[in-house]
This record gives sequence, C-alpha cells and structure tokens, in this order.
Amino acid sequence: MMTNEIQYTLEWTIKPGGLEAFKAIANKAIKLVQANEPDMKGYQWYFNDDESKCYTAEWQLNSESLLAHLQNVGDVLPELLGHSNITRFEVFGNPNPQALEAVKGLGAQVFGYFNGFTR
Repeated sequence: MMTNEIQYTLEWTIKPGGLEAFKAIANKAIKLVQANEPDMKGYQWYFNDDESKCYTAEWQLNSESLLAHLQNVGDVLPELLGHSNITRFEVFGNPNPQALEAVKGLGAQVFGYFNGFTR
C-alpha cells in the first residue's frame, strides 16, 4: 500500500556557546508547530549525551503538511541556524515535486518509500 506520509530526521550540530539559545529557539518552534500544524503527526527533539548534537524527528501527514511546516517555522529556522548547523537531513517518503525541491534546498537526502506498515 502506498503512503503519502513523510518522515524525516535532522541532525543539528550545536555551535560552541550556542546550546542555551538553541534550546530556547527549539522550544519556540515546538510551540509554533503544536499550535499551528494539526497535520503534524509527530515532532520530537533529542540530544546526545554531551548536548553537542540535537536530533529532530518529524512525521508529516503528506507533502502539503510538510510545506505548511516549512512556512510556519520559516522565521525560526534562521534563528536555529545562528546557533547550529544542519549536519544531516534524511527524508523518508515520496514528497511531491514542490516538497522535494524544498527539502533538497535544505540539503536533504531523500529515500523513497517502498513498503511496510504502521500499527
């Protein structure tokens, strides 16, 4: 069965001295997403042990919700990038051409959906 859902993971490498600002901006992003994106199925942030890297795992309903997300956090992304770099961005699914262009513009590597299930 084909799915329109898109999942992706970002790896952020925190710049020296930028951890607390990064966390504050990440919390701002979480509030924006929770308040404005009903089609976001999952939006979770994780840190490695020394908090030098952060990982964001996102689960979108479809390409349209992915594009809505990028628009919603468009002002926050440059703030995050002031205190970090995206060092890995992996997208899993089949984004439409517009969503594909948007994520590739951010350096994403895209893996097309083959098969599987979710419980």
